[in-house]
This record gives sequence, C-alpha cells and structure tokens, in this order.
Amino acid sequence: MKLLRTALASLCLASLLTACGEPPPEDAPGSLDTSVQELPPLPDPGEEEPGGGGCGGCGGGSTPVTISTVQNTTPPVYINANIPLYPLAYGRPRDWCRQSSYVSMSYTSPLSPGGSLTFSGVVAPSTKVNFYIYDTLGNLVKTHQTHHSHDNCVIAHEQEVTHTYGLSAGTYLVYASYWFIGIYLNDGWYMNGGQGPLGYTNDYVGSFVIQ
Repeated sequence: MKLLRTALASLCLASLLTACGEPPPEDAPGSLDTSVQELPPLPDPGEEEPGGGGCGGCGGGSTPVTISTVQNTTPPVYINANIPLYPLAYGRPRDWCRQSSYVSMSYTSPLSPGGSLTFSGVVAPSTKVNFYIYDTLGNLVKTHQTHHSHDNCVIAHEQEVTHTYGLSAGTYLVYASYWFIGIYLNDGWYMNGGQGPLGYTNDYVGSFVIQ
C-alpha cells in the first residue's frame, strides 16, 4: 500500500512538472496581450474637436446694456410720467458725496420675458429712487423702489434686481423720480446752485426691448 502511494505521488509530480514546463497555447482563454499599442496623437490646440466640441458660441451673442439719465436721451413717444418722490430724509447733502447725480438700469440684450433688470444710481443720501416702466401706449406695467442710498449717495446695484415676468414682447420706457444733488466739478457743485437737492419726478432713463 505504501509503495502504491509513493508511485502515485511520483506520477502526479512528474505530470505537474511536465505541464508547468510547457508554454500555454497562444489562443488559450485568459491569456494576456503584452504587445505595445500606440496611443492616439494629442489634438492640435489650434484645431476644433470633432463633433462640434469646444465653446460653440459661448454667450449666444448677448450684450450688456446700461441706460442712464446721464445720456440725456429723448423718449421715442411722449408719456406724462407722474412718479411720486420718496420723501427727502435730510436737508442739503454733505460735501463728501462728491459724485454727479444719475440713475440707471442695466440688462443683457436680447432680453426675454423673465429676464433681469438691475437698477443703480447716485442721489441725495438716505433717499430712494422710484422707477416706473411703461409700454409705448402709456400704460404703467411695472414699478421698482430701491433701497436707501448710502452715506456716499450711492444706490448699489447688487440688491436692486427685478424681472420682466408677465411682460410681453415689445418696447418699454423707463422713467424715474429721485433727489438730484447736482453735477460735481472739481471746485464744487453745479446746476443746483448749492441750494440743496432738486426733486425730479418724471426723468426719462431710457428704453428696452423684450423679444
């Protein structure tokens, strides 16, 4: 019995050594492909990627637009805009508000329904600006009252954003009421004669178009 086990063990060992010494066939399943394959060339930085990659028209042709009372534009149609003034909080503004007065509105053109309108300006300190938006038939369609101007007379645009939801395609005119503190020159105020702020109640700012 012992001799039989020894013979079987010797036979198994011989078979194992023989199998290990033989190279595996080339088409054996699970064999690894160790051949070197070339990588595709890197794209030329000046070339567009195939299939329309890249920016492909970033921005969509949009243009930032700012309309302002500084431009002294004329409204395309006459509208009697009677916009109430926000009450003047103090008397004559102090000299450290050394900026010329104006109000403005900014947006990105083309402007779609629901697009953003941003307001800003330089007016008497601690006062607000009332913006009124009319269609070309003279109908009031939207209003916006700003926050108080700061001690430096500035109404910051960051918190003065509204939208055009509910407005149909067409042209709209923007008017404003505010306390005008003059045009500043190097040697002092001009136009209001140093008599304190002037109340503007129907100052035309400009127009915008919703497409």
